[in-house]
Amino acid sequence: MREERIKIGILSLLAFLSMFNLTLIIPSLQEFIIERLSASPTEASLFVTLEMVAYVIFGVVWGAISDIRGKRKGLIVAGYAGSAVLYFSMTLAPDITTLLIIRFTQGAITIMSWSLVMTLALDYTRSQHLGRGMGLVGMGFIFGIAAGAPIGGFIAEIGIFIPVYAASLTFLLAAAISVFWLEEPKLPSIHRPYSIKDAVRSLLREKRIAIPYAFGFLERYSAGYFVFLFPLMLDAKFDASPATRGLYLAAFLIPFAILQYPFGRLSDRYGRTPFLIFGGIAYALLFMSIGFLDEQILVAIMIICGLLAAMLFPASLALVGDLSSPSERGTFMGGFNVLGSIGFAIGPLASAIISEVWGYGESFAFGGIIILLMIAITIPMLKGIHRSSGFHSLNNRNEC
Repeated sequence: MREERIKIGILSLLAFLSMFNLTLIIPSLQEFIIERLSASPTEASLFVTLEMVAYVIFGVVWGAISDIRGKRKGLIVAGYAGSAVLYFSMTLAPDITTLLIIRFTQGAITIMSWSLVMTLALDYTRSQHLGRGMGLVGMGFIFGIAAGAPIGGFIAEIGIFIPVYAASLTFLLAAAISVFWLEEPKLPSIHRPYSIKDAVRSLLREKRIAIPYAFGFLERYSAGYFVFLFPLMLDAKFDASPATRGLYLAAFLIPFAILQYPFGRLSDRYGRTPFLIFGGIAYALLFMSIGFLDEQILVAIMIICGLLAAMLFPASLALVGDLSSPSERGTFMGGFNVLGSIGFAIGPLASAIISEVWGYGESFAFGGIIILLMIAITIPMLKGIHRSSGFHSLNNRNEC
């Protein structure tokens, strides 16, 4: 137990560093791209979009390669080290085209590291503890996202390259931690895929994997939707200052991060289904109401939304482990992150279009309706999945 907790703690730290870098340079894109390279806002937006595109293309590929090789640590180290080099090279890009090529390449390499870190969490954790293990890793991810943007904005005041240098050094630190502290999991040789095509076939054979994939899409779709639209709504409707907008976001992110572990533990005890269905429906209903609420009640609603979101993330991640064998987890987790990346790419675009046509309230209502509809689609597939222990006998897991 103690060894397992130490291993998952290291992975949670790596998850924090990965997501910290994801948002670290976002606040300074105006200076780093638009002003320095005389780029348009549309070209600057591609800096974010192309990274998501690379995630979608390569998420399953790297996971499948790790399953084929039966090894993950080397790919994680290479992903972090390569990301460090590519981030530093962004400061040397002479034009926007070169920068975007580097960005796409960096996205392709970066997902290799953090997606396989999530896979290692499944490898290291005993089957009856998957919820709490993924809850700890989820805490690292959410705290990293929450910390990256404000710190990045602060250090950008020193110089426009400082956040990029900091991201490069952070990835170097993650590579060093991976070299010295990660252990290669003992993966079984049976049922190991022999090609990427064979690995993809394993996804198609397990129809129930559509359940956590749908929730992975919804979680990051709603996150992208919310993070883009909510600050704009606060400014337009309530004339909220940047500091006030940050406090509202913190009211959502802090309970979302802190409650990952306790809800993960509860999903181990009571199963994934109640958290995914009831938590998902309640989250969707609150999401629909955000654009119609008074400013005084919004903080309380943000806290409750964060609580409900924390019910979903560890349960859906653990369900990926419930439904996959140890020799196929890289592929299955890669697919989860591909769907999540698609959701995160679609969310901001959908929120912007609908808010421009109909308004903020209608946009949040539409986003919540999409969440409700997708949850409704998953309910028949969740039928009969009452307790996570029901999967323990289906998969030949590594008991660490």
